[in-house]
Amino acid sequence: AEIATTLIHAELGFVAELRGDADGALRHHLEGHAVARRSGDARALALALEGLAGAAVLAGDATHGARLLGAAAAAREGVGAPLPPAERGDVDRITAAATEVLGEAAFAEQFARGAVTDPDELASATPGLRTTAPRPV
Repeated sequence: AEIATTLIHAELGFVAELRGDADGALRHHLEGHAVARRSGDARALALALEGLAGAAVLAGDATHGARLLGAAAAAREGVGAPLPPAERGDVDRITAAATEVLGEAAFAEQFARGAVTDPDELASATPGLRTTAPRPV
């Protein structure tokens, strides 16, 4: 059930992203990320990170988006579950948007950096997080 909840939040987040609603996308992908962390499923975590990447790029931080995509790819590779070609649409769109801003070399550098960074650290540093979920003082 938790993996299905992650999927639902991911799809709602991708729809929000496509509509240009960065706050809505971030809200759904953060919720999906929280559920994925509880489930411990690496594929669900990767999906949430891919969604957060889209929200980051939409919010104007292509560098962070590229890092999140790298972390997602590393999570998938770690369990031998690459993203199936039929499910690449969202990741390809986000990759293209980030690459357009950064250029291919900088995108590749940030993607590689994300692949070796703690995914929770990246998720908590996603643009807009402070305004969406304030941290206690």
